[in-house]
Amino acid sequence: MRSFSHWTPAYLCHRLADRYYRARNPEAPWLTPRAITYLEKALKSDFCGLEYGSGRSTTWFAQRVKSLVSVEHNPDWFNLVKADIVQKGISNIEYHQFAKPDVAQNFQEILESEYVQITGMIAENSLDFALVDGVARSACMLHSIPLLKPGGLLILDDANHYLPCDSQAPNTRSRIDGPLDKEWEQVLQMISNWQAVWFGNGIKETAIFTKPDA
Repeated sequence: MRSFSHWTPAYLCHRLADRYYRARNPEAPWLTPRAITYLEKALKSDFCGLEYGSGRSTTWFAQRVKSLVSVEHNPDWFNLVKADIVQKGISNIEYHQFAKPDVAQNFQEILESEYVQITGMIAENSLDFALVDGVARSACMLHSIPLLKPGGLLILDDANHYLPCDSQAPNTRSRIDGPLDKEWEQVLQMISNWQAVWFGNGIKETAIFTKPDA
């Protein structure tokens, strides 16, 4: 049975504030507003990026950077986003649809799936940012790390569901809880020396990690 224990007066206020923000900013990605503000300042016109999980973010990022590779698992959603890309006349997106990795596979097989690997088309140390907001997130995080340049941004939406933090948002993993599973423990170890900034809105957290210089 679904729990509504998190529906406190404070949470309801956060939900209303978020609904107001989305109505005022219909083209904005489904990241937290403060993360969007941060990215608006951080992104540069010569950046090359990757996103796992498409949507509003796809055209939003593409309109601010040089190029974007976007990966989607849902064919119906892929067609909707593709139509939006065409309607807006955006030509700097390489958009791909790959099947969702089978959860029955072992983690190594998920890491090697087309969805995560993107057919190996991206070279190491070539990306300025990567957004992980789709399926198989721990595998996508691990695959993105070597693809990023030093100083590159690794963006994880709903980060409080996977990595421990001090957020008051629902379904947050506390410091005592630790990472969600051993794969997320591996992610946390890999980025333990990265600069991290967390942006919450009382509903969820978007975390942005900066890859250190070699």
